[in-house]
Amino acid sequence: MERPKVILMVSASLDGRIAYMPGTTMYSPGDESLHPFDILSDDWNYFKDKIESIHNPDFLLEGSNMLVTESEDLKALPEYDGNPDILYSDYLPQHIVNREGRTKWTSLVDGRGRFREAYKAYTHDPASYIIHLTSHAAPPEYLGFLQKEEIPYLITGNERVDLKDAFRKLYSKLGVKCIMTTSGGKLSGALIRENLLDEVNILFSPVVFGGTNAPVLFKSPDINPPDILPRKLKYIESQVLESGAIWVRYEVIH
Repeated sequence: MERPKVILMVSASLDGRIAYMPGTTMYSPGDESLHPFDILSDDWNYFKDKIESIHNPDFLLEGSNMLVTESEDLKALPEYDGNPDILYSDYLPQHIVNREGRTKWTSLVDGRGRFREAYKAYTHDPASYIIHLTSHAAPPEYLGFLQKEEIPYLITGNERVDLKDAFRKLYSKLGVKCIMTTSGGKLSGALIRENLLDEVNILFSPVVFGGTNAPVLFKSPDINPPDILPRKLKYIESQVLESGAIWVRYEVIH
């Protein structure tokens, strides 16, 4: 299959937790007593810069659960009063796709239309622009909102985003060569189960969270042989940082 290579870059506790507790996101305010257990920003920046220098990604992929919790009330949008049929195809305004200075994309996998902010990404990084990956299950008011805000989207899959098809489109329609994701949990679980990950990079922090329901590195259906099997990895390298954090890097064997 012609698709971009896909690289996972994520931090976790030593017991594989990517958040302190259930129902939180990467932007959820944490209790101050937890701050001493956060991954060090210097460690993360070193980790991120090294991986980006190796792969030079042109597409950053995040899952909507990193931004919107399942229990969170969704932002109300105006009812779409046009013909909804025109919404359910890829929306790629050429003046954005070909915008001078844009060299990469920031993306969100949001099959149900839960992230309803007019975030464009270029305000934080002039070389980037936001694009949503969504599905036919997304409500028309969400897709209408994206078009009104001139936020591009690719639409694929019925009940959820068909990642394989989405990645084919990214390759063929937008020329994307390398996808980088920092999303553990459901997105990384889907990527590993669908054989779409090419490399795994984990920065293990020297802490243990514990718990039974805190989000984990790979949240996916359980192994069910012979249909669902584990995925073998090939060791590339590892590095111990001064803080005691450990960066491990593996190639995924397809």
